[in-house]
Amino acid sequence: MEQTTHRSSVLNRFREHPRVRISAPFVCALSHCQSHRWLRRPGIDLGVVYDLSVRGVRVSTQAEMRPGDEVSISLHLPKQIKPADITIATVKWAKDHFFGLAFTELSPAARNRLEKYVAVMSMAAV
Repeated sequence: MEQTTHRSSVLNRFREHPRVRISAPFVCALSHCQSHRWLRRPGIDLGVVYDLSVRGVRVSTQAEMRPGDEVSISLHLPKQIKPADITIATVKWAKDHFFGLAFTELSPAARNRLEKYVAVMSMAAV
């Protein structure tokens, strides 16, 4: 655990926005912004969050996503009543059932929730 914490803090020195590794992964809800299939309504898929920053997230999900896809994501942050709803996140990379999502459109309220959560988690990791 000590080595993981040290590695995360070293990597965060080179990042514009700190990223926190989630020690107890939590659930999120994902939905494609546009359906890729004719006459198919976008559904809601569940995912699990493993890394998080105010600019993006790494999730695991069984949902079908490809780099370039746009999704909305609802992050159910631990110990918060309301989720942080990200209006648009772009899939940047995919490997197996893991995906890197960059937040491209989020409300000031969602950004505020993310900033507070990342700050608290960053302090806990030190």
